[in-house]
Amino acid sequence: MFTEEERQLLSKCKAKIGCEQLTHCMLMPYSEFLRTTGLCQEQAQRAWTLISKAYPWQQHMQKASVGAEQWLTTGDSHIDRLLGGGIRMGSIVEVVGESAAGKTQFCLQLAIAAQLPRDSGGIGGDVVYVSTEGAVPTGRLATMIGPFSRAHKGMQAASIMQHIQVAELEDMETMFHALNYKIPALLATGKVRLVIIDSIAAHLRFDLDGEGSRKSQDFYKERSSLLIQLGAKFKKWAAQYSCTFVCVNQVKDVFQPQSLLRDTNDSEQSTQASGADLESELAMVRSSKAPALGAIWASIVNVRIMLYQRRGLAPSLSDTPEESRLPEHLLRTRSAG
Repeated sequence: MFTEEERQLLSKCKAKIGCEQLTHCMLMPYSEFLRTTGLCQEQAQRAWTLISKAYPWQQHMQKASVGAEQWLTTGDSHIDRLLGGGIRMGSIVEVVGESAAGKTQFCLQLAIAAQLPRDSGGIGGDVVYVSTEGAVPTGRLATMIGPFSRAHKGMQAASIMQHIQVAELEDMETMFHALNYKIPALLATGKVRLVIIDSIAAHLRFDLDGEGSRKSQDFYKERSSLLIQLGAKFKKWAAQYSCTFVCVNQVKDVFQPQSLLRDTNDSEQSTQASGADLESELAMVRSSKAPALGAIWASIVNVRIMLYQRRGLAPSLSDTPEESRLPEHLLRTRSAG
């Protein structure tokens, strides 16, 4: 299939990136591929073309789209409308936001909504809820199930809890063991339709054991390889088992070149700022936060949902029942192919 020269070029790419399969390279942006491999522009473009032709992406996507498209409701009609119908099955969804923005609450609501029959927006399947940041808030989950079961006649609270399997993974080793062995085994049963990982960034964000820049560089290179491998597995399983992966991500600070603080000479004018100015400033503050895990992870997910906590702004979800509503937040979505 490849000439000897082409095989040597691809082997060099595989060794530099540190991935198991060459097809994993397609999950990273071309600019990252060029930087990581250290190839010149001409060689990198040639390698990229060879890898693209070697993997039947079109057939893979056709297989994933066989049959009627399925959607999972989020439990909130406003959010469903923003997402074009809810959470599309067979996709990888990222939920990102600051602390207390409602990420876990959103995921718990998805786990409950998944129990609904298909004609009511559910998927009628089991849910695996993986927590990497402590105990799963089962108490909060039980509290949310109460009003949900009352709103949907025939849905028993005990039955809903039985179809939500939880796992608490305290370190990176146990997390990857679960993702490599336990999750595939559960998916193979054909019952699990939704996998929630809260959060994917907890054990991958920082090099806790590294000392010095050299070890830090090695950590981030290894992390990039791990993310590529995870992304390839998630996409494969999502297509094979028609399930969805919802991954919670954290945020990082992005320092803007222009200060957001006003000069002291403008303090008097500052107190008289209009509502439009306030909204503009809030938008600038929000833009100073960016999802963690970098460009490689961003290129893997199909949909990114960013949650923002409301601070003194008028709520827009007033017609949603308070007992079943998510904490007030601003929601921004980004869909990718």
